Formats: sequence, C-alpha cells, structure tokens
Amino acid sequence: MTASVSSVTINLVIVGLTALVTTACNQFVTRLQAASDRKREHYARAVETLVAWVEFPYRVRRRVDDLPMTLSALANLGHDLQEQLARDRAWIESENRRVAAVYAMVSAQVRILVGPAVSDAWRTAPASSAASMVLGEWGPSADATQWIEELQGAISWRFRWGHRLRRLPEAKREE
Repeated sequence: MTASVSSVTINLVIVGLTALVTTACNQFVTRLQAASDRKREHYARAVETLVAWVEFPYRVRRRVDDLPMTLSALANLGHDLQEQLARDRAWIESENRRVAAVYAMVSAQVRILVGPAVSDAWRTAPASSAASMVLGEWGPSADATQWIEELQGAISWRFRWGHRLRRLPEAKREE
C-alpha cells in the first residue's frame, strides 16, 4: 500500500509541476507576444508619421486661403509632425540599433525631399478652384515612397524569427 500511495503522490506532483510549467510557459509567450505587438504599433506609428510628413507639402499647397487661422493650423501641424519624428527616432534608437540606422537614413532622405517642397508650397498662392487642387507630378511622394518602403523592409526584418542571427538586407534603392 505504501508503494502505491507513494506512486500516486509522485504522479500527482508530476502532473502539478507539468501544469505549473505549462502555465508559466504560456504566460511567458503571451507576454512576449504582447510586447511584440506594442513594438509593431510603435513602428507603424513611425511609418505613419513619415507618410504624414511627406503629405505635409501637399496640405500646404492645397490650402484654400492665407488667413491667419489657416496658416497657424498648418504651421502647428508641421511642428507637431517634426516633434513626432523626433519621438519616433528616439524610440527606434532605443529599440533596435539596426532599424534605427535605416530609420535615420530614410528620415534624412525624406527631409531632403520634403523641405524644398514645403518651401515651394508656402510660396504658392492658395488653391482657388478644384482644378488647382490637382498637383500632377509635383511633390515628394513618388521618391519618398521608395525610401519608406526601405524602412518597412527593415521593420519586417526586425520581426522575423531569429532576426538577430541574420543580417539586415542592404538597401536596394539606387541613388
């Protein structure tokens, strides 16, 4: 009888430990996934901010008047975007140095494209008709899109399993 009680006790302990280890592993994986999801959201916001920065010259160029309220709203938007770009850069630098290097390169290139377009947009008269809202080939969007895709590739690399073991792909874009 002692042997069977001892055997039952050992089996119960094994079952209890297995349940405990399984629960702990599930909690660990769930927390890792939640942290990964939060990081993905941060990266998505960083890309969204870069796209908004690329779109900023179009907003300025398509303004319908030069009233102080309109100009102030656009200037505030520009300032807010620049602040968000700085926050994004700081966060990415703290999260992954390889992606941060790509982000720094991409955001620098986007700034080079957006700066002259914003200046040109401010010098342009407000849009006075629907036809003047059509900008055709004007603006930084086409070139900036290629740079943003470069960043998206780096972010995609960041979330692949074993990314620390693989090199970040070289830039595919020709200058």
